Amino acid sequence: MKMSLHCHSLRAFVPVSVWIIGVFFISALFLADSVGKGEVEKRTYFFKEADKEMDYRLYVPSGYSKGKKFPLIVLLHGLGSNPQQVIRYDGIIQEAEKRNYIVVAPYGYNERGWYGARGKGKQGTIEALLLGENDKDPENIGELSERDVMNVLEIVRKEFSVDDGRIYLMGHSMGGGGTLYLGQKYSSVWAGLAPLAPAAMPPAVSFDSSILKKMTKIPIYLVAGERDRLIPVFLIREWAQEMKRLEMDYIYEEIKGGDHSRSFANNPKMIARIYDFFDERRKGLGSNGKAPSWRVFTNRSGVKIKASVDSVSGEKVTIVRDDNKKFTIPISSLSDEDEEYLKEWLSNQ
Repeated sequence: MKMSLHCHSLRAFVPVSVWIIGVFFISALFLADSVGKGEVEKRTYFFKEADKEMDYRLYVPSGYSKGKKFPLIVLLHGLGSNPQQVIRYDGIIQEAEKRNYIVVAPYGYNERGWYGARGKGKQGTIEALLLGENDKDPENIGELSERDVMNVLEIVRKEFSVDDGRIYLMGHSMGGGGTLYLGQKYSSVWAGLAPLAPAAMPPAVSFDSSILKKMTKIPIYLVAGERDRLIPVFLIREWAQEMKRLEMDYIYEEIKGGDHSRSFANNPKMIARIYDFFDERRKGLGSNGKAPSWRVFTNRSGVKIKASVDSVSGEKVTIVRDDNKKFTIPISSLSDEDEEYLKEWLSNQ
């Protein structure tokens, strides 16, 4: 599958015109059946705000153990779809197993909640009916959809050993719009975002870069299908242009001949590239958001520690161990080789 790949820096949110949005239903026929060594587990919790049991899907890699911190991807489905379908997109589970990622797919209350991206309640318009609004939905469906995602995130963080510096958000179509919305609203949480053919539905229909200004430090991997009839590629290209102008950390991938469904659900190579992108980025470490370069430091007594440089101030260096613990030590306590390394590190900053 051919694509055009652009890598720059990012910082803008462009809304999608209402007239082009239809119902985003991703058929299960296009989803991958294979999984890694672990299993996709159906789970439930009592959703207090909605007064009902809510289910979600969870994948924990077979290499998981409590003694280590693991990266986490929160995965959002599209309109008319569900957690079971999106978590089985070809490549999601395979890469999670290979790279030791936990993946959780919340429902967002139901298949048409928009994760809060279209507001707290129902719109009550003809346009809203085209976008999946249902008379049986609660009046605060947007609020409930958003809250469900954040509830599930907290459940997983409490139960499992999650690396708080490596929590990522990914979504397709309606889930892509939700990724951008929740990305800016809870910007301190995410180490990276991956909106796939995002259906961004704020009230305005004109170009508006203000929302992404709240996400200036969040790396983003944006994907569009060249022949997507639901989310026209020219709109996504406009996003990418603004991302470049604002010098944000981003990659824009355009799938040559890509549509709105199969090109995303059956594209393991694209999913692998997103995991590559996430692998290289960690929240709170490094000014560019990228994961640090690891080094085995040795002190004058011969004690070794694998860590990365966080900062150098005067005669002291702060290093971060791979379990995310920080240590500030005198540079003079390190080996001559380490001191030379730190001089080179400073010269490259």
